[in-house]
Amino acid sequence: MPAILDHIFEFVGRLTPKRSDKRFFAVDAWGNLDLARDVHAQSLTYFHSKSKPPVDATLRRDTACDIAWAPPSVDADYGDGVVRQDATFVSPFADALPEESRLVRFARLRPGAPPASGTDGAASAVKRIAVLLPCTGDVDEWFRRSIARELLTNGVECVIPTIAYYGERKPARQWRHVLRSVADAKIQLSVTPVEMMMLCMALDEEAKRDGHASVDLCLAGVSLGGTMSALTALAMAKARGDAENNVVVCCVAAANDCTPYVEGSIETRLAWEVLCESGEADGATPMSKERCKTILLDVLKELDMSNLVVENAVKGAVCVTAREDRFVGAGDAIVKTLQTMVTTAEGFIREDFDGGHLQFLFGNKSSIAPNIQRAFDLMRT
Repeated sequence: MPAILDHIFEFVGRLTPKRSDKRFFAVDAWGNLDLARDVHAQSLTYFHSKSKPPVDATLRRDTACDIAWAPPSVDADYGDGVVRQDATFVSPFADALPEESRLVRFARLRPGAPPASGTDGAASAVKRIAVLLPCTGDVDEWFRRSIARELLTNGVECVIPTIAYYGERKPARQWRHVLRSVADAKIQLSVTPVEMMMLCMALDEEAKRDGHASVDLCLAGVSLGGTMSALTALAMAKARGDAENNVVVCCVAAANDCTPYVEGSIETRLAWEVLCESGEADGATPMSKERCKTILLDVLKELDMSNLVVENAVKGAVCVTAREDRFVGAGDAIVKTLQTMVTTAEGFIREDFDGGHLQFLFGNKSSIAPNIQRAFDLMRT
């Protein structure tokens, strides 16, 4: 099946002037790359393992977070009796983030009735928590709502985070999800896995304190969210070292690195004229587009998951790809990463769908929740 919607997205992008259009990425060119590099270097300190061999203790970071919970309320948008509780905590990168992004925000949604599993009551049953990260453009909860509804009916607790530069964490000058500089993109991709790792570890510890016999965590997302899910799992594995492996991932139409910025459909939505005119290092010599692409990839190269992947990081992984995906490609790179991350070969499942990226997001969205359930089931294989 041809990637019709992907082609339409590219066609519209090529026709629209990008020089100062707020709907295009990087209209403020490169931004503060020194700050972005510092933030990325700081984020890597959270990836230092506590397992043997030991690392310099000064490189380790405190992974605890102090969550401020709002009062719970019933949220009928997610199903009968579903209890919603919004919460925040201060990002460990608050000093480097825009004021609006300094608080990490998320919603916890609990099923209206406990799942049927478990013989000693809800408190001792296996608790399943799905952390649903956003795809590009899902600045609130619109895309994830139907996925969460289905999971909630099956007794899965759902957590819907708002990542930096999205939703209520969006800087005032930014239009919706469209980052205004390359530096903003690098910062967002650097801080999100660490913020989500801290959130997941806090939820895991809370559930165990509440008396649950075991806690299964699934990090799941589409496109950007899938990439961030895998990176979060890697951060957790390295931070916890030899601790219990109770994490699975479900990555849908996700990328392994930042090449989609220069090779995928999203390339048509970057303000290349602005980036090229910003000049070489002297700030005066305009660059060709190809030279600009090379520099962009060099700036973002540290975010390649191949540089961070570790074995036995997750109990299981489900990788869903679209065969004609023009945004992130066929998905072979992330498949290799996820196969390295899983504990056993039996813990990896790949499913391919016909069509392109956007056709999958809107035409096969109903397959996402069942694949998250499959990821949970891998925990017990």
